[in-house]
Amino acid sequence: MSDRARMVQPMNRRGFFVRLAAALAPGASLYRTTGASPAPERLEITRVEPFVIRIGGRRNIVVCRVETADGLHGWGEGTSPPNIAPTVAQIRTLGQLIVGQRAWDTERIWRRMYTVEENTLGGTLYAAMSAIDIALWDILGKHLGVPVYDLLGGRVWDSLRVYTSYRWGNIPRTAEAYRKRTEELITQGATAGKYDPFGPYPAPSRQLPTGILNEVREMVRGIREASPDFDICIECHGKFNVASAGRILRAMEPFDPFFVEEPLPPENVEALAGLQRSTNIPIATAEGIQGHFLYRDLLARMAARIWQPDVARVGGITAMKKIAALADTGYITIAPHSPNGPVCTAASIQLAASIPNFLIMEEGNKETDQYGEIFLDGWDQGLAEWSIPAGPGLGIDLTPEFLREYSVDA
Repeated sequence: MSDRARMVQPMNRRGFFVRLAAALAPGASLYRTTGASPAPERLEITRVEPFVIRIGGRRNIVVCRVETADGLHGWGEGTSPPNIAPTVAQIRTLGQLIVGQRAWDTERIWRRMYTVEENTLGGTLYAAMSAIDIALWDILGKHLGVPVYDLLGGRVWDSLRVYTSYRWGNIPRTAEAYRKRTEELITQGATAGKYDPFGPYPAPSRQLPTGILNEVREMVRGIREASPDFDICIECHGKFNVASAGRILRAMEPFDPFFVEEPLPPENVEALAGLQRSTNIPIATAEGIQGHFLYRDLLARMAARIWQPDVARVGGITAMKKIAALADTGYITIAPHSPNGPVCTAASIQLAASIPNFLIMEEGNKETDQYGEIFLDGWDQGLAEWSIPAGPGLGIDLTPEFLREYSVDA
């Protein structure tokens, strides 16, 4: 075990309750003390610093380090390409707003960031809020010596199911080629996979050419022929109009996809709801929706059966936990959108572990050689499921040495 991992070993369940009982005993202080000074630990925020890091071939991963007067620090992520420099600037602006606040007060800080900047609501603001919020939860977990999921209601799942991302590669667009490649993926352990088979964005009309639809039908037929049990996830990137989206869903129905993601843009909830009512295929959406407030209409109109909030873009752990609870009232499942960097992955894992309506995790980034330097318990890029880190906080750290090697200019 590395020195870094040993320093942050979590207490076991029995140890946690022993310490809790001692803290609640008559005359006991609820705060840890150092020496003879029984001052409460405020976890006062003293510094907020953004970084842009290089992970594999990507040079657009925006992370944030929040430090406290107690010597603790936490990491968050607000990756939302192509908004790199604006997100970095926004993190610095929000950092000035929250220095001096208590890291304990995640709700208060979230609402303060949201309210003060309300006239500029948008992707950049929410990415910056997400980065800071995730870092605060990391601090709290490290301070208490428990993983973040223990602060969110505890662990529901022992491991998390994963779908592979874009692992078919550059192969012929034929049923035979996709059948063979899917069989290879299944042999490697995959049980589900996602890709966008439609190619570049269509004309301004958002109309899908019939020739491409016919090609995609054959490709998906090949995947299904490889196995009746392999879950097929089809990405559309919100590229199409209602007419094209309806044709896509009808063409895919014989192959029983696990879901079709964003056949329409997310702005028009009524259009999406009408599409969902027209098909038995679950529609997945919401990766581009910022904040938890806008999910109300998705629920009220039952516009999609799977929600995909992105913890690095939606407002962090504070917002995403509320979204999951809201979804649960409509028996809607959560498949976290997570194509970003390692801190986003770590936060998504902690959240998913704690929510009963978790469905499946996105594999996302496949260039993960550096993750072993970040995850304290190491990193295993499983194609079917991921383990849940048990270390304090998010179970990660970006050391000064790592930052020196992989930091890039915004």
